[in-house]
Amino acid sequence: MPAGKRLALALALGGGAALLARAVALAALQALWVRFDLTGRSLRRGPEHARAVALTFDDGPSGDTPAVLDALDRAGVRATFFVLGEAALRRPDLVREIARRGHVVARHGHTHRKLLAAGPAAVADELDRCAAAIRAAGVEPAPLFRAPHGFRGPFLGPALRARRLTLIGWTRGVFDTARPGADVIAARACRRMRPGEILLLHDGCGTPGIDPRRDQTAAAVAEIVRRWRAAGYTFVTVDAFSPHAGAA
Repeated sequence: MPAGKRLALALALGGGAALLARAVALAALQALWVRFDLTGRSLRRGPEHARAVALTFDDGPSGDTPAVLDALDRAGVRATFFVLGEAALRRPDLVREIARRGHVVARHGHTHRKLLAAGPAAVADELDRCAAAIRAAGVEPAPLFRAPHGFRGPFLGPALRARRLTLIGWTRGVFDTARPGADVIAARACRRMRPGEILLLHDGCGTPGIDPRRDQTAAAVAEIVRRWRAAGYTFVTVDAFSPHAGAA
C-alpha cells in the first residue's frame, strides 16, 4: 500500500477510534452522572434566578418518617418524598400521612433496583408496581420519578415518556445515610448555597447492609431550614421548579 494511503487509513482509523471513545464516554456520563443529561428531559435543578431550594427525601417511608414529618411541620416546610413501593406496602399509613401533611409523594421504584442494565420489562415493573403500591395507600403519585442512585439505563427514558413522568435529579447529595451526625448533615446541606438547589436526603433505607436509621436526618432538618432561610432562600417542592413536570 502506498505511503499516502497508509497515512489516510491510519488517520481514518484514529478518528474513528476517537469518535468511539467519545461516544462511550458520553454514554457513561448519561448513565451514571445525575447532573448530565444529553436528552435535556430531566429536571436537575431549579431556576438560577430564584432564591429557592427544594428538600427531597428518598427510600421511605420508614419508622423515622414521622420524625422527619414533624421536623418539617415545625419548620413550616413542604418537601418531596420519593417513595419505594415495597416500603409503601409495609407502611401505607405513612404514605397517607406524608400526603396529608401537604408534601409531594412521587416514585422511586419498587425495590430500589439499579436500572442501569435493566431491560424494558424490568423498568416497567419497577415503575408500575411502585405506583400501584402508592395508590393502594390511597395516594395518587405525582408524575415525577427519581432513579435509585441516579443510574439511568437505555430503557428508562422511553418508559418514563410512555407514562408522562419527569426524571428528577439533584444538585447536592448530603450523604446522610452514612450517619455522620446531625451537625455534619446540616453543614453539608448548607455549604456554598446556590439558587435552584435540590437537596437529596433520606427518610428510609433502600440499601441492604447499612444502618437504616434516619433519626440524624430528622434532627438536622431544623438547622438546614434555619441556615437557608437566613441566607434569604425559600423552600419549595420539586414540582415548583418545573410547572409542566410530567408533560410529554
